[in-house]
Amino acid sequence: MPELFKLIDVEKNFKANKVLNRLNLTVNKGDLVGLIGKSGEGKTTLLRVLIGFYNIDKGQIIFNSEDVTKKTGKIRKAIGFCTQDNSFYPELTIEENLFYYGRLYNIPRKKLKEQASYLLNLVDLERNKKILAGRISGGMKRRLDFAISLIHDPEILILDEPTTGLDPIIRKSVWDLIEKINKEGKTIIVSSHLLDFIQEKCNKICMLNKGKTIIYTMGELKKKYPALKNLTYMFEKIISESIRNE
Repeated sequence: MPELFKLIDVEKNFKANKVLNRLNLTVNKGDLVGLIGKSGEGKTTLLRVLIGFYNIDKGQIIFNSEDVTKKTGKIRKAIGFCTQDNSFYPELTIEENLFYYGRLYNIPRKKLKEQASYLLNLVDLERNKKILAGRISGGMKRRLDFAISLIHDPEILILDEPTTGLDPIIRKSVWDLIEKINKEGKTIIVSSHLLDFIQEKCNKICMLNKGKTIIYTMGELKKKYPALKNLTYMFEKIISESIRNE
């Protein structure tokens, strides 16, 4: 698949603390990238760089073959971002929430109705669209958040720990939806500590360690560590090897 965006030697510092250290990352169109790493390794900082919330101190950001390092507005328009927190208004219906956010993006009325209808069907909320968002279940709230983040038809969807606080059954349904959205052609980057789902659903694994990325496909990991069947053990092995090589 063609390249969608690339981070080249990106650095981000907070005073004396170098959080991202000459970080490199390439994402192709159609990728489902799992972002993993221990606490404090820079996952949240990287996501905030990707959505244009943080400016970088050094390096380049290339999007669709264009240098957008100093054009964060262009990045924001191309990305849908879904955090751990609900983004909808509980006093509005499911459908009204989509219309509200669509108008914020100045989407023409006819196109907005079409996009809202498509998304409601995609996330299986069409039959519930007239229900107040504050009265729906946890799993439905998560699906509504996904739909809101996709209302402007972004090229990339970024998800930050999308299943935090959900029970195991709902968690699986959310990951199934992530896979479904990806198969519809949407490029997705998802940060999660649930490595079993990352291993099952993602075609590319991005590991953060000391502000740098270590990137593999699952096929490459299985070839490199044939005796290890679990991504958790592979991740621990890679981190221990990187420490020994310092």
